[in-house]
Amino acid sequence: MQQTAGDTGPSLQAECEIIWRAIMSALEKKVLFTSCFLLISGLMAVDFFNPSLPYIMSDLGASQTAAKTLIVVYMLTLGLAQFFYGTFSDRYGRRPAILVGFAVAAAGLAGSSFCRDMSLLYVARAVTAFGTAGCTVISRAIIVDVFRDQKAMKKAFSYFAMSSQFSPAIAPLIGGVIQQYYGWSMSFLTLSGIMAGSFLCLLLFMPETHPHRAGQVAGLRGVYLPYLQLMGNLEFVLYSVASAVIFAYTIGFYATSPYVFHALGYSPVGNSLFYLSYSAGILSGSWIMGHVLAAMSPGRLYIGTIAGYTVLCAAGMPFDIGGSGATIVLFSGVMGTVCGVAAPLALVLSMTGVETSRGAASALQGAIKMFFTGLFMIGFDVIHVRSFLSLNAVFAAFTLLLWLIAGVDRLARAGADKRRRETPA
Repeated sequence: MQQTAGDTGPSLQAECEIIWRAIMSALEKKVLFTSCFLLISGLMAVDFFNPSLPYIMSDLGASQTAAKTLIVVYMLTLGLAQFFYGTFSDRYGRRPAILVGFAVAAAGLAGSSFCRDMSLLYVARAVTAFGTAGCTVISRAIIVDVFRDQKAMKKAFSYFAMSSQFSPAIAPLIGGVIQQYYGWSMSFLTLSGIMAGSFLCLLLFMPETHPHRAGQVAGLRGVYLPYLQLMGNLEFVLYSVASAVIFAYTIGFYATSPYVFHALGYSPVGNSLFYLSYSAGILSGSWIMGHVLAAMSPGRLYIGTIAGYTVLCAAGMPFDIGGSGATIVLFSGVMGTVCGVAAPLALVLSMTGVETSRGAASALQGAIKMFFTGLFMIGFDVIHVRSFLSLNAVFAAFTLLLWLIAGVDRLARAGADKRRRETPA
């Protein structure tokens, strides 16, 4: 078909799709699928058992505090174990690292099913967390290994963010059904079997994105040196902290809004509709990030997302948005959408400048994110959240932190540009 004189050719969207299909090789597709699979597997090791916590407490004669401590033990081990997988995968490859992780996780889950004492269950959950920490690190590292173009990386991390919603939506349902008919021991055993099957699939089909390389620094120095070098990368550190702030919006909403909904007289079923709106917003925002905004400059897009948070918080301040269910649904959906755009973007901005030790970078990024998320969550304890006004006040404080990070990054870039201009050629 010939073009007419006035025909300008394919639309911009069509051209973008053509470019994307050209760069999306078979390896990239396989890596993206593997990354999402690893992320979901790691999350399931927590979400699968949430419905069983009250029954574990009852069967083992433990207090509610002791049962909740299972999550604390798991998260602390998960945070520390990431450092092992970072340098291990940089030195020996991503495949050996994740295979070790799945083997350890399967053993920990199998051991959990036979525990009849809370102390032993703590140990078994710590072993499981040491294994699933590999999922957290390798899922991000293999994306950075393969997707070097910024636009392609943004699209990949948008799918990564969307897949994170699969486990919270599905795993508690499956775990709840198994708990109701077979008990919590069978839940642990079932997921152990799934992990073992996944180990075989990864052994057969997972591509190696970072082969073993000789000449790397050996010994203990080779373990900690990459992390020291990364801590000197201001952009990496700043946007890793920004990732924690963005994650705190979501964790804060899920953990604190039930008190608000209860105070407003909404039933647990009504609460689930608000959560569904937020989750749908995250999915929508991640899709928009990958398909509509992928061509935009990451720096400008980051400023745009902070502006979105600012407008949302400012709009909610003068009003009692808890006055109607429709308003809550709207607020939840918009907040989720902004987070859906911002979360993968922060990952891209933190990882783009990392040329070496990407496994260590993924581990440190995750550790910074977990540490600062816990720190920022103190804000919800300081403010007695019983209304949307107080909830919005915490969100406003998070937004100010994001503006501060953007300002520090801008000043650092300006200083670096000035030094380059003053340096003799």
